[in-house]
Amino acid sequence: MKNMGIKLVVKDEGYDVYAPMEHQNWGYRYGPSIMAYDGKRADAWFASPGALGEADWFTYRHTEDGGKTWTDEKVVLTPTADSMDLFSVCDPAVVKFGGYYYIGYTSTIFTEGGGVCNNAFVARSKNPDGPFEKWTGDGWGEQRETPDGELRWMGKPAPIIYFDGDSAAWGEGEPSFVVLNDVLYIYYTKTSKRADGSRISQTLVATADATDENWPANIRQRGVAAERASGGNDSFDVVYSEEFGKFIAISTDLRFTKDSMLAIYESNNGLRFRRCCELRDKIGYMCHNSGISGDELHHIKKKDLKLLGYAYGDKWGFWGTRFHEYDVVKHYGKYSELDMKAVERPVIPKPKREPFPINVMPEVTPPRFYKLREGEKKEIGFVWFDSAYLRYKAENVSFYNYDKSIIDINGMTVTAKHVGYTYANAKTPDGFDAEILIYVYPEDFDFSDTNKYPVSVMPVQDTYKITLKENERKQLRVLVQYSNGTWAETGKAEDGVVYYGYNEDLISVDENGITHAKGVPGVTAVTVGLGSFTVKYKVKITKI
Repeated sequence: MKNMGIKLVVKDEGYDVYAPMEHQNWGYRYGPSIMAYDGKRADAWFASPGALGEADWFTYRHTEDGGKTWTDEKVVLTPTADSMDLFSVCDPAVVKFGGYYYIGYTSTIFTEGGGVCNNAFVARSKNPDGPFEKWTGDGWGEQRETPDGELRWMGKPAPIIYFDGDSAAWGEGEPSFVVLNDVLYIYYTKTSKRADGSRISQTLVATADATDENWPANIRQRGVAAERASGGNDSFDVVYSEEFGKFIAISTDLRFTKDSMLAIYESNNGLRFRRCCELRDKIGYMCHNSGISGDELHHIKKKDLKLLGYAYGDKWGFWGTRFHEYDVVKHYGKYSELDMKAVERPVIPKPKREPFPINVMPEVTPPRFYKLREGEKKEIGFVWFDSAYLRYKAENVSFYNYDKSIIDINGMTVTAKHVGYTYANAKTPDGFDAEILIYVYPEDFDFSDTNKYPVSVMPVQDTYKITLKENERKQLRVLVQYSNGTWAETGKAEDGVVYYGYNEDLISVDENGITHAKGVPGVTAVTVGLGSFTVKYKVKITKI
């Protein structure tokens, strides 16, 4: 079937699985990740607004009747306090293998500019609605043995795809997963810049061994799956058609415009894709952030329930999420509906309903942790949010799963006992659970910025690779811990970072760590200094 092509057929006018309520002036659930189990049952995960300074959370819903009705939503994944994903969890991508639901997502600690310098992360759970544990760089979640027994927490996440380009660029993220023959295919967006300032706008592909529980530690980069047609060409969501033996990717193009469309790509090997189909008939205009259903491995079979979805609407942040049934049919050559117009369909708000909780969290602003000195006591508070993101005080909260050698919790009062940190789980009577992070410092600890200085500097990776074909603008950065308990990822001269000791015939490095290759293959070391600390990186320049 290698010479055979396909096209997607949108079978109906669709329905809104989500729309803001009548009293809201904003609200969204974008980028659906849809898992269909048979002709009727499906799970769906969405990126929704966050709160208390966090940009996005993930919500979850389930249907038993082919999408006619869906369960009430609940929030199932949020950022982890004081970590590499502290800003958001965006762009859900769910696949299931080896007994776990894996949910990929995008996040950053660079909150300026609307969220730049993004990385890709992953968490896993035995259940579609959690609780999830995050990949931490050397395993899943965090485990601690205490005199009271074993404690397990979600853990501080480490990226599975780390963006080492210019921190002013959007970065790498928006993952999608497919499993075929025990190989996990990982697709993700790259938006960066070359040394000459030209834009890199691509979908990349990597693979991993799906039989390896710690597969994030052994990801193999496989190159460019597709060049994105423009800055308006959205991320890929990829499935594998068992009927046709092809990988199929859905994206939106000319996103957020009246000329928007669904753009479909196909591949025989999952590594290189070609654009085969452009759809506007029945599709709502101003669409963006689409998703396509597959089964647990993100496969589609002939008799499965097949749903595709996208966010749409002509008012920023006031978006409906529309689902359509689709089919895949044989078609030779490219199919295009560019001569048609997308549907100018207004977002129709849903009737206001009685509030019900979808998430519970501590009422503390980012980076969302409590800090105390030894012997200090602090009152803590919790709030719950409804589906319109209105806030309510959480009552009768109970606490468990914390290190009692470090803190004690009595009612809503935390007492700091010993230097260290611990997470604690807070549970409400209606079954919602939130994880909080509490640091305990020495009784004379100075939290001010007045005399702040670095106390440790760590590398973010071992090697930077620059291909002369792309000549991407790289940036050497380090993770810095400061004396006042704060930390940062930085490569900036204004933070005191300096660069030296490299081969100037191979690369140039400016005062902010921006690194360019000079056109000759080779390898050089670069020393990164901050105060009395140094980190050494290898920079490898190759032709391709």
